Amino acid sequence: MSETILSVTDLSVAFGRGNAVVRKVSFYIKAGETVGLVGESGSGKSVTALSTVKLLPDSAHISGSIIYRGTEMVGADAKTLRRVRGNDISFIFQEPMTSLNPLHKLEQQIGESIALHSGLTGATARDRIVDLLEKVGIRDPRSRLNDYPHQFSGGQRQRIMIAMALANSPDLLIADEPTTAVDVTIQAQIL
Repeated sequence: MSETILSVTDLSVAFGRGNAVVRKVSFYIKAGETVGLVGESGSGKSVTALSTVKLLPDSAHISGSIIYRGTEMVGADAKTLRRVRGNDISFIFQEPMTSLNPLHKLEQQIGESIALHSGLTGATARDRIVDLLEKVGIRDPRSRLNDYPHQFSGGQRQRIMIAMALANSPDLLIADEPTTAVDVTIQAQIL
């Protein structure tokens, strides 16, 4: 029987003094499972996902319980969140252009996360980045390390986001509509 890695109980989220946009959501995820949140646009799927590691704005009021491997995330301090984000739990966001820094070259974008969580730098980190980019289908990745996000197509940017999310071999990967910005052919390749 697989271990439960994430347990969400009675999660509610409100912004400012408004009504809750997520009300009393509960679910759990076991190691190796694939879980999908299904609902209409605006039903709170993204807010629920972002709540898991407190990636919501300060105006968000989160109540309930989110336990990741025994650690309560709702009241977690900044140090705990830094350790978990990108290392234990990674995200593939809906729109890569809002998630990629337009001022940073590809190697720097992926390399920062690897250095922070794995301690790899220099040639070792570069080799890891090239390996990740090859796995997600970026052609001739070593020659693209000094390129900026705008130099890639929408599908390539989404693949870069996937490479970044996988960089530290997370226990939990949360994908928020990872194929929204790409055509049907690329969607099939990404999935």
